[in-house]
Amino acid sequence: MSKENVDRVWKVFTVVLGAIILPLAGWVWNTNIAVTQLQNDLRDAEETIVILRDKLEDADANAKAIISMEKDIEYMKETLDRIERLVAQ
Repeated sequence: MSKENVDRVWKVFTVVLGAIILPLAGWVWNTNIAVTQLQNDLRDAEETIVILRDKLEDADANAKAIISMEKDIEYMKETLDRIERLVAQ
């Protein structure tokens, strides 16, 4: 092959390579940005889950406290009923 043909082949090769590499680089860049956004969203979601879990645990503790208070109130009502019956006799 002559030097002129080698130069033409090299130029065609570089143009074809550039036509393939540049769009792929853009695709990789866009994919990287999308993955980064997903990672940020995941971090935000994990933080929200932790906050909700803490609130749920607080709500569970509050529900247990309310149940305990209701039992105490029922016990006091029964005790007051017995005292009223004893006083009425």
